[in-house]
Formats: sequence, structure tokens, C-alpha cells
Amino acid sequence: MALPDAASRLMESAAEAESQGNVREALIRYEAAIKVAPEEPLTHLRLGVLCHRLRDYRRAQQVLARAARLAPEDAEVAFWEGRAQDALGDREAAMAAYRRTMTLAPAGWQTWFLIGREHRQLGHADVARVAYRRALAEAPDQAEVLYDLGSLLWEMDKRAEAFPYLERAARVCPADAGILVQLALALAERREFAAAKDRLTAAKRLDPGDRRIDQAISELARRQRSGRRRRKAA
Repeated sequence: MALPDAASRLMESAAEAESQGNVREALIRYEAAIKVAPEEPLTHLRLGVLCHRLRDYRRAQQVLARAARLAPEDAEVAFWEGRAQDALGDREAAMAAYRRTMTLAPAGWQTWFLIGREHRQLGHADVARVAYRRALAEAPDQAEVLYDLGSLLWEMDKRAEAFPYLERAARVCPADAGILVQLALALAERREFAAAKDRLTAAKRLDPGDRRIDQAISELARRQRSGRRRRKAA
């Protein structure tokens, strides 16, 4: 996926803005890159992935469908198209995209991630953990893998082991509200309330309409009040 120089510069600046959590600027720059290079699948892929992380699943699906038409043999495009279809509830289309992903990249991180997620849904936590680790071996900084492994370990009550994965996921992908909320909950468990509040505030900016974030903010405030009462009583 070689890009023209102008599009490449826009993509680099968009990725930098995204890494800093400046999603508005990232969206503008990815869209500008598409205008400069409308036939390059990478421009559509990166915009589609960001839209997915921002939970704008309908737009993500539309953009990623365009990427898939431009690059039908690209495993990452197929994977993200499947994720968007999955989020929209079109399980049949999602499964078709996932099968294509696994055919195109049988040893890729995407395939191991899908294997891990399937076993997690089946309740095979230990098998899922192995698969996620195989995915990380292929892509050590892939936020989705870091998050899924961290949240799985959290559910398995391996919280000390889970925390570094959740922390890394939020560091490499500050544009995903779900990742930030999970990290905030982990921080609250460690009684790092100020850091937890910062993550929840950032998540609220990314997804103002998510009531679960409001509930997490309320729960954090309750825990802070409870902690202060205990300290006074002591």
C-alpha cells in the first residue's frame, strides 16, 4: 500500500493526532488523505478503524467496505470490515469477513485474535489466553489484543497480571473509550482515584452519550467518598 507523498504526510500527521487522543484532527486528516488518494485502500482502512474505535460503526462499515473493494486480498482490511459488521449485528457478513481474514493470514495476529475471542465466548479462558499471547507475539502493540487479553485476565481474577496490558492498550490507543473505561476501573481497584478520574473524563469526551461512562464516574465518586469516610473514622 504505497502512498503518494502528500497522502503519506497526511496519514502520518493523522496517526500522530490519533496517538495524542486528538480524534477530531485525526478524522480531518484521514479524510483529507482519502481526497488526495481515493484509490489507496490504506487511507480508507485507517479512517474506518478510527470510526470503529469511536463507535461510529455505520460509517466504519461504509469506509471499510470501500477499502475491501480496493484491496480484497488484504487480511487487515477483511478483519476490520468483519469487526464493523459484527458491531452492527450482521453476524453472517462478519463471519464471512473473518473467514476471509483467516484464509489470507492464517498465522497473523488477526487470526489468533479471532481464535482467542471465539474461545473466550465459549468459556475456554485458558485457551483464549494462549491465543491472545500468540497474537501479541505477532503484533505487540495492537490495542485490541492488549485490551482483550487484559480484560480476560481481569475476569480470571489475575488482576496484577492484567493491569500492564490494560495500561499499554490505553497508551497506544487513547481514542477508544471502552479501553479507557476498563483502565479506569482497574486504577480505581488500585485506589488510584485521580488517575481513574482522568481516564473516565477522557472517555466521556470521546463518547458523551454512553451512560455506562456516567455510571462509572458515579461509582468512582462513591468509592472516593467511602475512602474518605474510612480515613476519618481511623
